Amino acid sequence: MRCLLSLNGLCDINLKEIDHDIAIGVDGGTAHLINAGISPDIVIGDFDSFKEKLQGVEELRFPADKDEIDAELALLECFKRGGTGATVTCWRGERADMEYALYLLLTRFPPMSVKLVAKKLIVFHVRGQMNLEANPGEVWSVLPVLGDAVVTLKGFKYEARDRVMPAWKPYGVSNVALERKVFLDVREGGVLVFRWVKKPL
Repeated sequence: MRCLLSLNGLCDINLKEIDHDIAIGVDGGTAHLINAGISPDIVIGDFDSFKEKLQGVEELRFPADKDEIDAELALLECFKRGGTGATVTCWRGERADMEYALYLLLTRFPPMSVKLVAKKLIVFHVRGQMNLEANPGEVWSVLPVLGDAVVTLKGFKYEARDRVMPAWKPYGVSNVALERKVFLDVREGGVLVFRWVKKPL
Protein backbone atom coordinates (compact mmCIF):
# COMPACT_ATOMS: atom_id res chain seq x y z
CA MET A 1 0.00 0.00 0.00
CA ARG A 2 1.38 3.37 -1.01
CA CYS A 3 0.43 6.61 0.72
CA LEU A 4 0.16 10.04 -0.84
CA LEU A 5 0.90 12.80 1.65
CA SER A 6 -0.04 16.38 0.82
CA LEU A 7 1.71 19.01 2.95
CA ASN A 8 0.94 22.71 3.25
CA GLY A 9 3.74 24.02 1.05
CA LEU A 10 4.22 24.93 -2.60
CA CYS A 11 2.24 22.46 -4.71
CA ASP A 12 3.69 22.51 -8.23
CA ILE A 13 2.73 19.02 -9.43
CA ASN A 14 -0.43 17.27 -10.57
CA LEU A 15 -1.43 15.19 -7.56
CA LYS A 16 -3.73 13.04 -9.68
CA GLU A 17 -0.71 11.68 -11.56
CA ILE A 18 0.74 10.11 -8.41
CA ASP A 19 -0.19 6.46 -7.87
CA HIS A 20 -1.49 5.82 -4.38
CA ASP A 21 -3.83 3.65 -2.36
CA ILE A 22 -4.52 6.11 0.44
CA ALA A 23 -4.46 9.93 0.43
CA ILE A 24 -3.49 11.74 3.61
CA GLY A 25 -4.08 15.45 4.03
CA VAL A 26 -1.46 16.82 6.40
CA ASP A 27 -3.26 19.71 8.10
CA GLY A 28 -3.37 22.63 5.63
CA GLY A 29 -2.13 20.37 2.85
CA THR A 30 -5.60 18.86 2.77
CA ALA A 31 -6.72 21.83 0.67
CA HIS A 32 -4.29 20.82 -2.09
CA LEU A 33 -5.93 17.40 -2.32
CA ILE A 34 -9.40 18.91 -2.45
CA ASN A 35 -8.37 21.44 -5.10
CA ALA A 36 -6.97 18.57 -7.18
CA GLY A 37 -10.25 16.69 -6.96
CA ILE A 38 -8.90 14.03 -4.58
CA SER A 39 -10.96 13.10 -1.56
CA PRO A 40 -8.62 12.54 1.39
CA ASP A 41 -8.93 9.28 3.30
CA ILE A 42 -7.36 10.79 6.40
CA VAL A 43 -6.71 14.31 7.65
CA ILE A 44 -4.00 14.49 10.30
CA GLY A 45 -2.28 17.20 12.33
CA ASP A 46 -2.94 19.84 14.92
CA PHE A 47 -5.44 21.59 12.62
CA ASP A 48 -3.91 25.00 13.06
CA SER A 49 -4.21 25.72 9.34
CA PHE A 50 -7.11 23.52 8.18
CA LYS A 51 -10.37 24.33 9.92
CA GLU A 52 -12.93 22.72 7.63
CA LYS A 53 -14.89 19.67 8.75
CA LEU A 54 -15.04 17.05 5.98
CA GLN A 55 -17.95 14.67 6.12
CA GLY A 56 -17.00 11.00 6.10
CA VAL A 57 -13.27 11.67 6.33
CA GLU A 58 -11.26 10.24 9.21
CA GLU A 59 -9.62 12.91 11.37
CA LEU A 60 -6.61 12.37 13.59
CA ARG A 61 -6.17 15.43 15.77
CA PHE A 62 -3.09 16.18 17.84
CA PRO A 63 -2.24 19.04 20.22
CA ALA A 64 -0.23 21.96 18.91
CA ASP A 65 2.34 21.42 21.67
CA LYS A 66 4.04 18.19 20.62
CA ASP A 67 7.46 16.83 19.73
CA GLU A 68 6.49 15.69 16.20
CA ILE A 69 5.82 17.76 13.13
CA ASP A 70 2.58 16.91 11.34
CA ALA A 71 4.41 15.26 8.44
CA GLU A 72 6.11 12.88 10.87
CA LEU A 73 2.75 11.91 12.36
CA ALA A 74 1.38 11.27 8.88
CA LEU A 75 4.33 9.08 7.88
CA LEU A 76 4.07 7.06 11.08
CA GLU A 77 0.35 6.57 10.45
CA CYS A 78 1.02 5.44 6.90
CA PHE A 79 3.44 2.70 7.95
CA LYS A 80 1.34 1.79 10.99
CA ARG A 81 -1.48 0.91 8.59
CA GLY A 82 0.72 -1.35 6.50
CA GLY A 83 2.09 1.19 4.06
CA THR A 84 5.03 0.04 1.97
CA GLY A 85 5.99 3.53 0.90
CA ALA A 86 4.98 7.16 0.82
CA THR A 87 5.16 10.01 -1.67
CA VAL A 88 5.34 13.36 0.09
CA THR A 89 4.10 16.29 -2.01
CA CYS A 90 3.60 20.03 -1.59
CA TRP A 91 6.54 20.17 0.83
CA ARG A 92 8.69 23.03 -0.43
CA GLY A 93 8.37 26.55 0.91
CA GLU A 94 9.98 29.34 2.90
CA ARG A 95 10.72 27.24 6.00
CA ALA A 96 14.20 25.86 5.45
CA ASP A 97 14.08 24.36 8.94
CA MET A 98 10.95 22.37 8.10
CA GLU A 99 12.54 21.10 4.89
CA TYR A 100 15.61 20.03 6.83
CA ALA A 101 13.39 18.21 9.32
CA LEU A 102 11.82 16.32 6.41
CA TYR A 103 15.26 15.33 5.09
CA LEU A 104 16.12 13.87 8.49
CA LEU A 105 12.80 12.03 8.65
CA LEU A 106 13.72 10.19 5.44
CA THR A 107 16.43 8.34 7.39
CA ARG A 108 13.89 6.94 9.85
CA PHE A 109 12.21 4.67 7.32
CA PRO A 110 13.53 1.94 5.00
CA PRO A 111 15.74 3.33 2.19
CA MET A 112 13.76 4.84 -0.69
CA SER A 113 10.42 3.97 0.95
CA VAL A 114 9.69 7.68 1.40
CA LYS A 115 10.27 10.21 -1.37
CA LEU A 116 9.84 13.96 -1.36
CA VAL A 117 8.47 14.85 -4.78
CA ALA A 118 8.20 18.27 -6.46
CA LYS A 119 7.94 19.31 -10.10
CA LYS A 120 11.68 19.23 -10.78
CA LEU A 121 13.10 17.54 -7.68
CA ILE A 122 12.91 14.14 -5.99
CA VAL A 123 14.67 13.56 -2.65
CA PHE A 124 15.21 10.17 -1.03
CA HIS A 125 17.49 8.31 1.36
CA VAL A 126 19.84 5.50 0.30
CA ARG A 127 21.75 2.87 2.28
CA GLY A 128 23.29 -0.23 0.77
CA GLN A 129 23.22 -1.00 -2.96
CA MET A 130 20.71 0.53 -5.37
CA ASN A 131 20.30 0.42 -9.16
CA LEU A 132 18.23 3.46 -10.06
CA GLU A 133 16.51 4.87 -13.12
CA ALA A 134 17.93 8.10 -14.49
CA ASN A 135 17.84 10.31 -17.56
CA PRO A 136 21.18 11.30 -19.09
CA GLY A 137 21.94 14.91 -18.29
CA GLU A 138 20.08 15.02 -14.99
CA VAL A 139 21.82 16.68 -12.06
CA TRP A 140 22.09 14.45 -9.01
CA SER A 141 23.52 15.51 -5.66
CA VAL A 142 24.55 12.75 -3.26
CA LEU A 143 25.21 14.00 0.25
CA PRO A 144 26.03 12.18 3.50
CA VAL A 145 23.47 12.42 6.28
CA LEU A 146 23.90 11.82 10.02
CA GLY A 147 27.66 11.33 9.70
CA ASP A 148 30.27 10.25 7.18
CA ALA A 149 29.44 7.79 4.39
CA VAL A 150 31.49 5.44 2.19
CA VAL A 151 30.09 5.57 -1.32
CA THR A 152 30.52 3.98 -4.75
CA LEU A 153 28.91 5.78 -7.72
CA LYS A 154 28.64 4.44 -11.28
CA GLY A 155 26.95 5.86 -14.34
CA PHE A 156 27.77 9.45 -13.37
CA LYS A 157 30.15 12.07 -14.72
CA TYR A 158 32.03 11.92 -11.43
CA GLU A 159 32.30 8.32 -10.33
CA ALA A 160 33.58 7.07 -7.00
CA ARG A 161 34.73 3.76 -5.56
CA ASP A 162 34.51 3.23 -1.82
CA ARG A 163 35.18 6.89 -1.32
CA VAL A 164 34.63 8.53 2.04
CA MET A 165 32.13 11.40 1.99
CA PRO A 166 32.71 13.41 5.16
CA ALA A 167 29.61 15.08 6.56
CA TRP A 168 31.50 18.38 6.71
CA LYS A 169 32.63 18.38 3.04
CA PRO A 170 29.66 18.18 0.63
CA TYR A 171 31.60 17.45 -2.57
CA GLY A 172 28.74 15.30 -3.90
CA VAL A 173 26.77 18.33 -5.07
CA SER A 174 25.90 18.67 -8.78
CA ASN A 175 26.98 15.36 -10.25
CA VAL A 176 25.48 14.42 -13.65
CA ALA A 177 23.85 11.14 -14.70
CA LEU A 178 25.33 9.81 -17.95
CA GLU A 179 23.26 6.65 -18.33
CA ARG A 180 19.66 5.47 -17.95
CA LYS A 181 20.71 3.27 -15.03
CA VAL A 182 22.97 4.51 -12.26
CA PHE A 183 24.41 2.55 -9.36
CA LEU A 184 24.91 3.64 -5.77
CA ASP A 185 26.54 1.53 -3.09
CA VAL A 186 26.53 3.18 0.31
CA ARG A 187 28.68 0.74 2.25
CA GLU A 188 28.81 2.77 5.44
CA GLY A 189 26.42 5.45 6.69
CA GLY A 190 23.65 6.86 4.54
CA VAL A 191 23.17 9.53 1.90
CA LEU A 192 20.42 11.82 0.73
CA VAL A 193 19.94 11.90 -3.01
CA PHE A 194 18.64 15.06 -4.68
CA ARG A 195 17.56 14.17 -8.21
CA TRP A 196 16.81 17.20 -10.37
CA VAL A 197 14.46 15.58 -12.84
CA LYS A 198 15.01 16.11 -16.52
CA LYS A 199 11.91 15.02 -18.45
CA PRO A 200 10.78 12.54 -19.57
CA LEU A 201 10.69 10.20 -16.59
